[in-house]
Amino acid sequence: MAADRQENFCNLCKQKSCIEGDDVILFGKWLTKNDLTVHYYCLLLSTYLPQRGATDTAGLLGFLLRDIRREIVAAAERVCIYCSKSGASIHCRSCEVCFHLICGNANQCISHFTGDFHSYCDPCFPLDDVQKELSISKPLSKQTRCYICAKYMFAYHPKNWLYAPCCKNGFVHNLCMQKYALNAGYYLRCLWCKSVEFRNAVKLQGIFVPDREASWETEPNAYQDLCLRHTRCDMENCNCPRGRDYIQKPKWSLILCDLCGSFGAHNPACIPGFENSKKKVNKFTCETCFKATKEVNNGGKSKDFHKSQEIFWEQLDFPESISSTVWAPGSFNQQLNRDRDNNLYVGKRGDCQGLGETLDFPETTSSTVWASTSSNQLLDSINNEIIEGNMNEFPTDEDFVKLEMYEFSKSLRCLDKVAVKLKPSDPRFAGKTVEDIKRSSNLITAEDISERLGDLSILKQFDEIIDQNL
Repeated sequence: MAADRQENFCNLCKQKSCIEGDDVILFGKWLTKNDLTVHYYCLLLSTYLPQRGATDTAGLLGFLLRDIRREIVAAAERVCIYCSKSGASIHCRSCEVCFHLICGNANQCISHFTGDFHSYCDPCFPLDDVQKELSISKPLSKQTRCYICAKYMFAYHPKNWLYAPCCKNGFVHNLCMQKYALNAGYYLRCLWCKSVEFRNAVKLQGIFVPDREASWETEPNAYQDLCLRHTRCDMENCNCPRGRDYIQKPKWSLILCDLCGSFGAHNPACIPGFENSKKKVNKFTCETCFKATKEVNNGGKSKDFHKSQEIFWEQLDFPESISSTVWAPGSFNQQLNRDRDNNLYVGKRGDCQGLGETLDFPETTSSTVWASTSSNQLLDSINNEIIEGNMNEFPTDEDFVKLEMYEFSKSLRCLDKVAVKLKPSDPRFAGKTVEDIKRSSNLITAEDISERLGDLSILKQFDEIIDQNL
């Protein structure tokens, strides 16, 4: 046996309805103050009830209690056209028949929840051109579904078949739209074209739209989960003897995916290739985010991945005697190019398959070296590229500028450490800054080399560090 429904009695319309469920959606929330209990929509739609409160805190949402009591007495003299009982507080604007709020809803009457809040009985229902055409054509309810609940529409009536005047799309049940409007508040938009005009248009189709924030914005602790930090290792093979949930610095500290923040790994003990490293990984990306990034950068084309997790933008710790910029591409056969600022990148602009990060070292360091994780990596359109080396510049007696640099072949093989002497008056350097000269791929030639120093020790040391960390 179904539980008895809890009902309230409205002092204004003299009728009962449930205190929860669809009745509250159709007739408004219950308002109570002192000895008065009324439907909210009875207050709004009562034809002769003024709202004279200075603020919503006066009386019941701006309706003074003495005005409500006067309307209750006056409505007792009016008889509802549908149920023939007294207490009818709503007048049809066209024919001036009276009806109750609940009786009007049951008999396809409509009220405008805007302007002067006019109401109309079923025969006087005002129709626009679209509704007139639909009233003639009578669309089949068994072939039309509600856009919100996806259930079939009832037999056509403009009260129950709501459409969007802004884009002429439809249809939605009256009850479904009212639920949506009560939840959306200020954020109500057209279901089809997202027009803001829809918010005012549905008020003329009998929908009450509250002037308030959306319900999902005011729900207590609605966004509490966003403040929670991920606290477990999610790697396929977790090496922590105390389990995935054990987080303890320094050895079992946790690093999260740099993109999603919802995938963790013990750093570095559970990261493939870094299990025995004494240095921690600074930035790390989970497999899901790495694949998604790859697909976006490759125009949706999928590729095979040989590792379960990928580490990129990885800052390596070098001795103080070395200054390096590490380029670690994710694909071994990409072409490297330079942009206008002379920065290396892979493939087309915006389609970078590897990420580089410049490392900060003391000013006493000796050189800057570009390194690739593959010996087959090529520098595009660069022949005998001279990469920036020591920036020791000093004029000689002949007013030359001397630089010490490293010379690289097209295959990125370091040929030698060289001393270069340049004359500022040379036409090649007209209008060029020292930085332009040092970063150029074609201004300096082999003829400018004054001495080959034969010192490759820094590169050997660099290779050893790369091997240890990768």
